[in-house]
Amino acid sequence: MTGQLSENQRRYNPLAIMACCMGLVPLLYISAGYAELIDLDIRLLIPVLLLGVSAVAVGTVGLKQIKTTGQRGRGLAIAACAAGTAVFAAQAFSFVYLMVVGWSPAGCGPPDPCW
Repeated sequence: MTGQLSENQRRYNPLAIMACCMGLVPLLYISAGYAELIDLDIRLLIPVLLLGVSAVAVGTVGLKQIKTTGQRGRGLAIAACAAGTAVFAAQAFSFVYLMVVGWSPAGCGPPDPCW
């Protein structure tokens, strides 16, 4: 037998799995918030951003390890990088939107002119 492992014997890269979780959880949180299924808490947006950026970093390291070791999980690492980038883009869009339109807590907006 040669030193090569068969396709079934190769293991998934743990960094790729971790990065995929780190990228998809904040993406689902932001998606549910934009769909108004949950109320987005403004205090959680910074940790969500950090999780997205961390997913890109860990996914990149996982991709490098997969290339050198021949492990499985390349798709997971790529998905993590894409999800982390999407989280960053959504956060940037939200920040610009809040800077242009302004943010007011629920019930503290301007009076309705139709009354």
